[in-house]
Amino acid sequence: MATAMGYDLMNPKNSNEMDVLVLAPFGKDAALIENVLRESNLRVRIAKNFKDVVEAVREAAGAAIVAEEALHPAAITELAQELQQQPTWSDFPLLVLTGGGLSTADTEVAVRARAPLGNVTLLERPLRPATLISVVRSAVAGRRRQYEIRNHLHEREIAEEALRSARDALESVVEERTLALRRLSARLIRLQDDERRRFARELHDSLGQYLAAAKITLDMFNMKKANGSAALAEAQELIDRAISETRTLSHLLHPPLLDTAGFASAATWYVEGFGKRSGIETSLEIPENLNRLPENVETALFRIMQESLTNVYRHSGSSEVKVKLTEENGIAILMIEDSGHGIPQDVLDHFSRSGTNVGVGLAGIRERIKELGGNLEIASNAAGTRLTARVPIVEARPNALSSDSQSQMYSSFAL
Repeated sequence: MATAMGYDLMNPKNSNEMDVLVLAPFGKDAALIENVLRESNLRVRIAKNFKDVVEAVREAAGAAIVAEEALHPAAITELAQELQQQPTWSDFPLLVLTGGGLSTADTEVAVRARAPLGNVTLLERPLRPATLISVVRSAVAGRRRQYEIRNHLHEREIAEEALRSARDALESVVEERTLALRRLSARLIRLQDDERRRFARELHDSLGQYLAAAKITLDMFNMKKANGSAALAEAQELIDRAISETRTLSHLLHPPLLDTAGFASAATWYVEGFGKRSGIETSLEIPENLNRLPENVETALFRIMQESLTNVYRHSGSSEVKVKLTEENGIAILMIEDSGHGIPQDVLDHFSRSGTNVGVGLAGIRERIKELGGNLEIASNAAGTRLTARVPIVEARPNALSSDSQSQMYSSFAL
């Protein structure tokens, strides 16, 4: 167990904590007091001088009995200074033996000493043994309670320190887990984008080519037969529609314009198509002098716009939506605003606190923005919803996860 001020905090039996010091330099008072107290099973030590009393206060003792003739002004000052330095739990009991009868100069000194010395009890001589034993036992019992308070405070400090250590350790673990999950989320988002790009390429290069070949074959067959049958014409129409749908689906998964021409061109193509497919009046505002942005930023902005417009179509009931991109001080700001019925405030509050309870779409948007060190703001009321995404224009950061991580992707096609 820990120690303090040179003595054992928890085991007074192995220390001097319960000793009663006696300083009576003249006559037989010291010996008589020692005998009386020892017969009552109290631990007693005879002090050689006032320095022993001061040392006992500093180190450990149960109480001190001091004859008034030992209390000179210098001794009182020294003892008062020591008592003022006691810890908050300590109030050392000092018993002063005064002379009987008329007041003496020493008695006046002892009386005046009570103020600076604090817990002082005056015992007038001659003193009955029973009175002495009673007063000393009371002083020692009070001192024992002080030690119990000290021990309790010490144990509480240990418990609080253990709690702080546990809390710090837990916070460290939570921080590590949060970072790992964020890295995993970023990795999954990148894998999703790569997978969409691969699907788009496969649709164009394989299925698209097969459909194109089938159309050529049908066209050649139709030219050879001047009077092509209605069934053949219908087959040609279906092939044309399949080719168109395959091209659209491929571009929705990952528009080639995003790689070749950048966000502005890809966004213009997507917004025009979205307006036609959804019937929602859609406008796009992009600076004419917008330069190409880093690939990771352009991809993130396009996916945020794509997911936001899908949410507008599915949930808002709005007849119009505005998309606007600006750039300020190295920050790309994408705003999507509709005039629908808005998001319930309790749902929005829950999303602000935890990032959940709003479906996969907004959660995915939030993760994309976090991955790039940006922030997401959503303002919504009965007149509509405005989503604002701020993304620093910086290159992609190195992936912290292993490149051979295996992930299974579940994604829905955007409108």
